[in-house]
Order: sequence, then structure tokens, then C-alpha cells
Amino acid sequence: MKPRGRWKRFSFGLQATLAALLAGGAALLAVDVADWRYVRVDLSLTGRNSLDPALLDLVDKLPEPVVVDVFLRPLSGPYRDVSLRARQRTLDLLSVAASSRRGRFDVRLHEPSDFEATRERQRELGVEGENMVVVSCGQRHTELALFGELCVIDWGNPSEDNVRYLLGQGIQPVDPRTWNPDPRAFRPADLREFRGEEALAQALLKVSSGNAPHVYFVEGHGEPALEGTQETELGRLRSALVRDGFQVGTWDPLKSPTVPADCAVLALIGPKQPYAERTRETIRAWAEGGGRVLAAPDVSELEPDRDGGVSAVLRDFGMIVLRGIVCLPVTGATGERVEGDPYCSLLVIDENLLTASHPLTEPLRRRGRRVQFRSTPAFEFEADKGVLPLVQTPPEAWRDLFDARGQLDYRCNVAAGEGRERMRLAAARDLRATKDTATGAVRQGRVVGVASALFFANLDFNANRDFILNAFNWLAEREYRMAVTPLDRSTSFLDLERGNAKPVLVYSLWLGLPALSALIGGIVFLRRRS
Repeated sequence: MKPRGRWKRFSFGLQATLAALLAGGAALLAVDVADWRYVRVDLSLTGRNSLDPALLDLVDKLPEPVVVDVFLRPLSGPYRDVSLRARQRTLDLLSVAASSRRGRFDVRLHEPSDFEATRERQRELGVEGENMVVVSCGQRHTELALFGELCVIDWGNPSEDNVRYLLGQGIQPVDPRTWNPDPRAFRPADLREFRGEEALAQALLKVSSGNAPHVYFVEGHGEPALEGTQETELGRLRSALVRDGFQVGTWDPLKSPTVPADCAVLALIGPKQPYAERTRETIRAWAEGGGRVLAAPDVSELEPDRDGGVSAVLRDFGMIVLRGIVCLPVTGATGERVEGDPYCSLLVIDENLLTASHPLTEPLRRRGRRVQFRSTPAFEFEADKGVLPLVQTPPEAWRDLFDARGQLDYRCNVAAGEGRERMRLAAARDLRATKDTATGAVRQGRVVGVASALFFANLDFNANRDFILNAFNWLAEREYRMAVTPLDRSTSFLDLERGNAKPVLVYSLWLGLPALSALIGGIVFLRRRS
């Protein structure tokens, strides 16, 4: 009986082994068949395992496969949980995209522990930092921030130490106008909204190489250097345009009398010498024939007897550059409004003074962005030209006029004609549509005027980047690329000169701190007496 029992056990073992082999073979066959024709079915109630068909169609139309490099690191302290949730939502989205378009969408997760490989890949991409996703297609790539673009986080009511920590991570956690540092009012951070699919679609559009319009900067008249790194030069502007999918070139009207045929946007920024009459006529005729112009004068055009520059071009389109430098009062240490300070000519314009009726400024207004001007004139508009203001000042602004010595005193001198009123610092105009008799295409010219070329310079570019890129994209009819990026560390700031922060800090330091010390001393004295 024993030999028969051993044979029976061997038979059962053999059957189990064969069954396991058959099951493995069936699994491999199923995977292979799935690769032949991959079909996904989303059974989740919220549809989180599906993507918008338009997004998938966009991936299919890209000229090359998409590579997504993921650089995520959890935050520490009370923000670890919310950062892990944001990380997981992002990875889930990318996993669904990779599964939906195999061979077209490659996700590469770079763990913080693999420091050398991560740094090497970032050097290849030309990026740095953490908690971001880099989307690449061919030679183009764009960055998406985890906090701000992919995920909208309510950071609660953090303590001062936590505010400093988040600022060190490049995150603006609170609105200084409403922040209450009282520890009794603490609220934990929360993931309010996930915008991953929308942000991913924007990124894919940016890296698409099918549409790379040409931007030509007029040169030959003392313009700031496009490759320059000095504060008044335009190196950051040029780099940002290239990364946003534009091809950047120059046009010297003294060498070539006609605007290049492939020009999508013609930029006239900060010439120090006037244009020839023929050049101004060429620019005006090109715009009226459907061309797109962005123009900003140099401050030197405010000098007496100086004409023929960008101001003359803008005047042809109904935007008149006024003499003088726009100023606003600043806040003193005790909360009073102060004039006579050169800082009065530095204007920080918040979202409430950006027009809500134009696609260029509406996203900035909705996301609470500011723009910054320094030593800028203002515009006056011709009533019948249809010019729309984009950026205005508060009504307490004035134009500080140069005295006989060419100096400014940064004070509103009513006797000298310096009245207070709302000033216009940027404007846009749609020109009359025209029809090309040769091709039958209808084109409508567009003009954006900004009162100061310094608005585009390296010094203030980070503060004005979203407005500037939206202006170029609107002119080039790329409204689908008009977006607002999260605040950089360099643009996260308290406006001590015009907000209420300075008097609060002064009174807190000079009165609050001594009073608190006296109170603590009194309590200690009474306890010892008792």
C-alpha cells in the first residue's frame, strides 16, 4: 500500500505543477494579447481612472513620445500628510496616462534617495528644485509645480516657523492681508483641488513643436541687449519666450526695410534713438494689415524735444505717452501716507487694478497676481480708437513732472499741475480686420502698449513674467497657452511700503514687545510676592 500512496502523492504534485504552469502561460498570453489591442475600463465611481479624450488625442498628435520626469519629495512636519496626498494624486494621473497611451507616454520617477542620478537628469533638462514634474517632447520641455499648478493646497493657518519653512520650499502659504498667527486659530493644511489634468494639457501644448511662431525684436536703435544679463537688459525675457515655444529673432529696419514675412509678433522695446519716418510707416501699415505689435518706450523718450520713437508709434494707435513719472504715496512707520521718497516711483499693482474683461489680464486677476512698474510714464487714450486699459493705478497716483533742472521731488505739487487721478499703465487694441486679396484670409491686427520698457527688463521680469508671456501669446493667437504659473520664491513678498505690515511691525516692536515684557515681569513679581 505504501508504494501506491507515494505514487498518488506524486500524481497530485505533478497535477498541481502542471496547473501552475498552465496558469502562468495563460497570464502571459493575456498580457501579450493586451499589448496587441489594449483596452481599459474605468469602474471607479468618480472616473479617476480615465482621462479626458481631448487630452489623449493631444498625446496622439504630438510629433514625438512624451517623457515625464517626476521629482517629488514629501514635506516635513505637519505638511507631510498633505504633500503625500498631492504626490499620490499626481502619480495616479501619470500612471493612468502612461497606461492609456503605451509607447507614447513615458513616466520616470526619480526618488530623492538616488541623489546622483536625480541631479544628473536635472542637469540634462536644465532644471533644479524639488516637487515638480518636467514634461518633455523632443528638445522642448516645461515644468509643472506640484504645489500651485498641479495641486491647490490650503495651508491652513501656519505658525511663524512653519511660514518660514514653506517660504524656504518656494511656497507662499498665506495671504499677508488676512493671516492671523494666533496659535489658537490653527487649521491643518488640506488638499483643496487637483488640477493635474488641466495642467498636464497645458504642458503638452507648450512642448508641442508644431506651432513655434516667430517673435522679432526691432534692433539698431540702442535697444537693450536680448542676450544681456544686466538688470536693464532682456536676457530673461528671451529665455522665457524660447521655453514657451517661440522662435526669437531680430529685425533691423535700416538693413531690411520690410517686416519679415514669418513674423507673428513684432516687439518694440526700449530704443534710445528715434525711428526713421519710413520705419514708423512700415510698422503701422504692417499692423493695420493684420500684424501684431508689442511696444514699450524707454524713459529717455520723456526728455523734451524727443520724438519719433516708440511713443510716436503708439500715438498712431491711440495710445499717448504722457510726460512725467507716475508715483504713489508709501506707508510710513506709523501708518501715515508719505511722499518725497524715491520709492514712490516703484508701483506694485495688485489684481484688483487689472481689467477683468480681457483674456490677457483675466487669469492674473483670478489668481491674485501683481505686476510691478518702476519710473514709468502713463497713457492717455484717444476716445475714438477703441483702446482698452489693462493695468491702472489707484486714484491717489500722480504724475511727478521734471523741474527745470530735470529732477523729480516725488511729491504731488498741485500748483505745478500734478493732480491725483487713476493712471493707465498698459493697454491693448484690436485693429480693423482686413482680408488678404491673394489668399482670402482675414487678419486682424493687435497692439499691446506698456508704458515703460523697464517692465520687461531682467530686474522685474520675475514679477511680471505671467503678464508678459500672456501678452505675447495673446498677440500670437495662442490663447490656449495663456496661463498663470505659481509664485516663485523671488516674487513672494510683503509690500511693506504700501500695505499695513510696516505699522503693525513697528507698533509690535516698539509698543507690543515692551508691554509684553512688562506684563511678564509683573506676573513673575506677583507670584514671588505670594
